[in-house]
Amino acid sequence: MKPPRQAAIDFEVPETGVYGQVTGAVTESSWVYAYQSEERGFRGPADFAVRVENDGHYILDLLPGRWFLLARSRQQGPLSGRPQAGDAWAIFPDNPLVLQSEQAKRIDFNLRQTAPRPLLRSMNQGETGFAGRVLGPDRLPAAGAFALAYRDRNFRRMPDFSSAAADADGRFLLFVDGPGRYCLLARQGIRGQPRQGELYGQLGEEEAACREVEKGQLLEIGEFHLQPYMR
Repeated sequence: MKPPRQAAIDFEVPETGVYGQVTGAVTESSWVYAYQSEERGFRGPADFAVRVENDGHYILDLLPGRWFLLARSRQQGPLSGRPQAGDAWAIFPDNPLVLQSEQAKRIDFNLRQTAPRPLLRSMNQGETGFAGRVLGPDRLPAAGAFALAYRDRNFRRMPDFSSAAADADGRFLLFVDGPGRYCLLARQGIRGQPRQGELYGQLGEEEAACREVEKGQLLEIGEFHLQPYMR
């Protein structure tokens, strides 16, 4: 017996696979990718892929099994490979998805443009890092903001590690490459100095901005409270 499917959808559903809506920075070269492994950081060709329709809908037939899902828009160049300037992306936050035979799962993506270098370090799951929430000045979730980790309190440079974009509830996971002391902030952008009015906030003042994390620990650090950046 097939599992029940969501009602009131206006596009096709696969027999086994995923389907949904892609929003945000959608272009004529927006794709949804499925990988059997995350070991290469989603840099190589996907095991399965489908181009997103002009209206943002997609349907991707898959085999039963364990899948890592990613949506991306490319401005130019090959469909796979390292992120490039101008790319937009979204990673399914509940990777890996386990599909049973004749199971269809609706997954929506919101594509966002971002800097490639720090995000390469966050696309693989890790065992050591930080978790928390980012909130805006209205104390509502700052979806799409990034948590950043530095090995010192010099925040006027590229971060050493970046989270993926915070989800709709403002939650993020920020993985680092080993135990130690890291200084943390959150902002809407990653590259360059913060722009006037960009939402921005450190975890605390002076040494309160930094936390020690042990190997294999996912340290809950609470909330970042972001405010418009003033030069």
